[in-house]
Amino acid sequence: MDKTVLDWLLEESNPEVRLRTLKELEHYSDNDERVIACKKELLGSKVYERGLKKLKKDKPWDKYDAIMAFAEWGLTRDDIGADIDSEVFALIESTGFKMLCGEPLLLRNLVKLGYYTEDVVKNEVDSVLKLIKDDGGFGCISTNKKINDPKKPHKSCARLTVEYLLLVAELHLQGYASACEDALVHYFTKRNIFYRTDDMKTPMVDVMLGTFYPPDPIKIGAHQIVYALRVLGCVPESEAMQAGYKVLDQHRLENGRYVLTASKSVPAFKAGNVGEENKWVTLYAYMAR
Repeated sequence: MDKTVLDWLLEESNPEVRLRTLKELEHYSDNDERVIACKKELLGSKVYERGLKKLKKDKPWDKYDAIMAFAEWGLTRDDIGADIDSEVFALIESTGFKMLCGEPLLLRNLVKLGYYTEDVVKNEVDSVLKLIKDDGGFGCISTNKKINDPKKPHKSCARLTVEYLLLVAELHLQGYASACEDALVHYFTKRNIFYRTDDMKTPMVDVMLGTFYPPDPIKIGAHQIVYALRVLGCVPESEAMQAGYKVLDQHRLENGRYVLTASKSVPAFKAGNVGEENKWVTLYAYMAR
């Protein structure tokens, strides 16, 4: 990695990017003075204040987005303190984790924040991971029989399976091996990550070939998908990972930074402008190496 790119990621103007970079790209421990100082700065920042306000709103999706933001920034429940537990458990109680197609991503974010030690989270994670299908993916959860008739066989839903990939990768990072790891990895590697098995030039979902960010339950970009597979042990020299890097490098600029191709109109947090070089996409792209 070029030092100028690293220096850019570590700029003081974005403590949330700097914290994640220090912890997961540079691998500094939580006890390192640079990490401690960055956390203190982030927790006193306007970006954190906005996230906290969103967490305390009544609507479940506001809480969902705040939880996602804190997880992406590299914070934990211990860092946030008393402000978060009551909100997290209120969200779990009111939704039972069942937030349309967003449950696996919610669980991933809760694991990243440190909630896997809670029985209610661990039991749900362990339960949903057992739902993996024979093809290595996870099935559509729709109750609309026109979309998902339980009497008919269905292939796994690629969009949902990507969320489970992020969840299993996060468990792996925290030292928890999932029984479905190999099957889930094979689901993507046999497709060169992004493509239909019957046509290896056509993506399963178009958004996978871009750098959509922050992640949405049905829209997750190439940078996070390739990163998750790297976490789960896929070697860079493999055919699948080379295909992943090829897609990522389509969004790489000459200065070594990567471009954000798309985002929600109202994202979980402000991550940058579409069409411009982006610190978050760049961070994930380098962590994927």
